[in-house]
Amino acid sequence: MTLDNVQALPAGTRLGDYRLDAVIGHGGFGITYRAFDSQLAKIVAIKEYLPVEFAVRGKNGEVTPRGTRYSDDFAWGRERFLDEARALARFRHPHIVPVMRFLLANGTAYTVMEFEDGRSLAQLLHESGRRMPPDEVRRLAQGLLSGLAAVHAQGFLHRDIKPSNVMIRHDGVPVLIDFGAARQAVGGRTRTLTSVLTPQYAPIEQYTADGKQGAWSDIYSAAAVLHCAVAGQPPPEAAAPVGKDPYRPLSRTQADRFDELFLNAIDHGLAFAPEERPQNVLAWRVLFGPTLPAAEEPPTERIAASSTLTARMPTSELPASAMPPTLRLKGVKRGDEVVPPLPPRRGAWRRLLIGLVMLAALGAGLWRYQTQVREYLAKAPFLRELMKTAPPSTVTADGKPASANPADLLDQAQRVASEGRRIAAQAMDAASAARTMAGEARIAAARAARPGLENVERVTSEDASYVGQTAEGKRQGFGVAELKNGGRQAGEWRASLLHGLATERLADGTRYEGQWRDGQSTGFGVRERPGIERSEGNFVGGRLDGLGLRRALGETNSVLAGEWHQGSFDGPSVETIGDRERYEGTFRGGRRHGYGQVIGPDDKVLSGRWEHGKLVEAAP
Repeated sequence: MTLDNVQALPAGTRLGDYRLDAVIGHGGFGITYRAFDSQLAKIVAIKEYLPVEFAVRGKNGEVTPRGTRYSDDFAWGRERFLDEARALARFRHPHIVPVMRFLLANGTAYTVMEFEDGRSLAQLLHESGRRMPPDEVRRLAQGLLSGLAAVHAQGFLHRDIKPSNVMIRHDGVPVLIDFGAARQAVGGRTRTLTSVLTPQYAPIEQYTADGKQGAWSDIYSAAAVLHCAVAGQPPPEAAAPVGKDPYRPLSRTQADRFDELFLNAIDHGLAFAPEERPQNVLAWRVLFGPTLPAAEEPPTERIAASSTLTARMPTSELPASAMPPTLRLKGVKRGDEVVPPLPPRRGAWRRLLIGLVMLAALGAGLWRYQTQVREYLAKAPFLRELMKTAPPSTVTADGKPASANPADLLDQAQRVASEGRRIAAQAMDAASAARTMAGEARIAAARAARPGLENVERVTSEDASYVGQTAEGKRQGFGVAELKNGGRQAGEWRASLLHGLATERLADGTRYEGQWRDGQSTGFGVRERPGIERSEGNFVGGRLDGLGLRRALGETNSVLAGEWHQGSFDGPSVETIGDRERYEGTFRGGRRHGYGQVIGPDDKVLSGRWEHGKLVEAAP
């Protein structure tokens, strides 16, 4: 093989329709091969799951755990590896490596990907005296932001962005490869950091057991990659030694080669504290302003999962049991900087940027609350006098302002319906992630009830009888609590509260399976009232909040898919009532309110405007 690796399969090995030709990459988590697809007559890349920490290849090519005590971890990690393949198979984007399929062989798993013909960014940067020209760095930044925005929109994180995981094709297009979600999960389970993160490219939250990870974590790693491309070396490690922060802002060291706005954006992406970084790619893109090259790219194609290949979407926050152990950083914080804070950006670009942001916020607010604004204006005293002299066609029978003409009404309804479908599709993805978390929660609950756990104690209180792991007299770790009111809670605990993955069954039969935080069902999960309703999506404090869906389990069998606010269904979304009708439009308080469309069983479309669940205007 091209790269020496004693664990690699020999050249010429057959895996179904594929022939392995060379090793093109390897690490502590697995091996990547260049292979030939005999059916399609093309070169592909195949990634093999082989975590060297607890697995080894035998003489017959089979991959087996190093011992019986590693069997559960090996099998669990293999399933996470396949979860990642299922999720990535749903992307079609110019800056994300396409996953074609996965297969099981030799006791392990393999992911088949498109072979990206080019070199890794790490190879390019290792050339003697190599620093990327400004135009190439800007193109790299544009590609990273575009790819990450598509990944994050699907509720997925990369978690391992570094130069060796960015391929630069021969046409100069950067492509993200080797997502690290499965590696993060396995590393957290085995409590080993070295196979989980790459120092100098990992944000501080990846070092700690309770570090909340999200889009801001990928932004830090991407900014570190851009720092390396600009300066020829990565930034200092986030978990730096005790003392002053050695980071020197690029806006001061590289100002002679790059636009200050561009460098400031990278510096902000490298902020030590997660809350000081841009919280999403859109906010980060705003900081770059006009310094990024324009790119006309097709939107990410979302491929529906079949019944035999259900995508399991990783989430932006791993449970407590799936995180690496806490490192004591001895008080190091980015607040003690050698250099003073970055100066505010001045000049025309700053004023233009602020103006664009304000206009965007105003436009978004008017669009979001257009119905309320219209009602207020209709009741305003200074407008009532104008309405008395307005043409009859501008006011409906109930005194509400009507559409200027039927064409405007139809156009408005169609645009809102399209937005409703888009958000509903995102809600379905969130529901898929929620079902995955529910499955993981059931695994955690089973582990909590399994005999043989260490440090198990029985603790009885006024409201529950607890059997499980403890620390300093508190429920800490895995355990099961039988509530005095007939309920039951099982899973991960912290400071006597459910925290992580767990399940709850109430006395009335209602059950929740998913993520918890500080004793409340918060995160992705599934809540079901048997025979009544089932909610799947993101929860905050026990209520749907964010993207998700609620399915009525009675005779109507209706489904609400979209965005929720503290348990209330609001904004552009979709409601499906059995096979009778489907409404695509806006809601307020769970009722149809605003513009939208109804599609009947005969595919007949009714467009119009609704108020409090009733149609008040219909397009001809």
